[in-house]
Amino acid sequence: MVLATENHLRQYREEGYCLVEELIPDDLIEAARQRTMEIAGDLPDWSERHFQVLDPSRYKAAGGSPLPGGIQQPASQEEVFARVADHPRLAEVMAALLGGPVERFTDQIGVKHAAIVEEQGGCSYFHQDSFYWKIAPELGCNCWIPLTEVGVEASALAVMPASHQGWQLIEHESYYDDPPMGHVGDEGFQPFKRHRVPLEQVDFAEEKLIATRPGDGLFFSNYTWHRSEPNRSGRSQAFYAIAYQRRA
Repeated sequence: MVLATENHLRQYREEGYCLVEELIPDDLIEAARQRTMEIAGDLPDWSERHFQVLDPSRYKAAGGSPLPGGIQQPASQEEVFARVADHPRLAEVMAALLGGPVERFTDQIGVKHAAIVEEQGGCSYFHQDSFYWKIAPELGCNCWIPLTEVGVEASALAVMPASHQGWQLIEHESYYDDPPMGHVGDEGFQPFKRHRVPLEQVDFAEEKLIATRPGDGLFFSNYTWHRSEPNRSGRSQAFYAIAYQRRA
């Protein structure tokens, strides 16, 4: 069975994204979800660089540790995540979209906690991944895989169709999340800035909001504008974002 059909390839070339449904088997997704929620409740003994945590003065995990909003490179730490990040079906689609042999570039899990009360609600704003990663045009692709069912105001991803055309990076502006997210070190909590396409350049009437089910794979280029919805579902939501690049 061909996972990346001609329609997928055409949409990816022309619009900068495509959706492959039922990409990862349910049992692997559920195992990754359960482990993610365990980690969110009590951080494991990994290096602190793996965790982007919410401001501890506002939120803490059930076990008293900082509450993670992002888990960086979990596949390097536990097999339950590597089974998803290195799944042959994912690699097959990446190779088809990028036109050659591929390798995993990075991976991260995002958790949007039901407990967050701030208006931002854990949403992210339109941005391009290569503004962070500096991967050359046409050589990188991200796959966004929900670990829970998502939709409007429930963490769904939105893309701006054809925003990759011309392969131009937009100059981004910096901002702090609300609640702030960062790292806890010897000097306490240090929030970090994220980056977004300037809001006055965004025409939200042109965006495409994509509702997905656990295990679906939403693929988009590193130059495609994308953002995520806030989580106002009343339950914590999680997703796995896995980036590949074409091997040199």
